[in-house]
Amino acid sequence: MNMSDWRKELGSILEGRARASRAEQENAQFDTFLQQVASPALHELADELKRHKRDAQVRTAPAAIQLTVRNGDIEEIAFRVLKRSVPNGIVPYAEVRLRKGLRLVKTESVLRDTPAVATIEEACRDDVIQCFLKHYRMVLDAEQA
Repeated sequence: MNMSDWRKELGSILEGRARASRAEQENAQFDTFLQQVASPALHELADELKRHKRDAQVRTAPAAIQLTVRNGDIEEIAFRVLKRSVPNGIVPYAEVRLRKGLRLVKTESVLRDTPAVATIEEACRDDVIQCFLKHYRMVLDAEQA
């Protein structure tokens, strides 16, 4: 091994460690966001949906939380909050599977896109609730059509 090889190897070890610790930090930040922001919002929605005779279940998975709403045997919507890493931080977004007539349509949506996409520090419970309502309205509008 010549002199420059070990320097390169040391550099790659340290850079890899820095990347890994950034990912660990982001995961910890996102877990906190799920517990303190997304989970309370989805549980609040689920409680209200149950009052309107819907079967609403909140499930936590690694790096995600999901609210599934059924009306009888029919799944109306599955609303999952996930994260995406961007240069200036973490952006929470929703992956939504919703019923349009007989089809289930999958779409993605940022929680808040005006005036700029909300990062994890900026997104609040209201953003989660408003994003869900926007998509749930599409389900109910499709039923009316």
